[in-house]
Amino acid sequence: MFARVTTYELELGRASEAVESFQPAIELIRGLDGLVEAFFLVERDGQHAMSITLWESIDAMERSRVAASRARTDAAIAVEAEVTSTFEFDVGIRAAAPPVDDGSDEPRAA
Repeated sequence: MFARVTTYELELGRASEAVESFQPAIELIRGLDGLVEAFFLVERDGQHAMSITLWESIDAMERSRVAASRARTDAAIAVEAEVTSTFEFDVGIRAAAPPVDDGSDEPRAA
């Protein structure tokens, strides 16, 4: 799995507006082949944000570069945010919380 991480500096007080502005960008990315997950995170102080996309293959991540760049740039411009960095990574470890055992012997629905 592969990840693209982009950081942003936001204008003070525009965190909620940034979330709204990035929604169309995330929707566009959701439609790209090979996407596993996408996140847009806003720091509690509202001055920094980050987008993280996970891709099933390096080819899928590479094919998404132009569309992703355009989407994040347009979203950032809309709220006068600055793209401060974009990096691509191999995902070394991915972890999720273990399933909760509710004590029943019945199989869970998928």
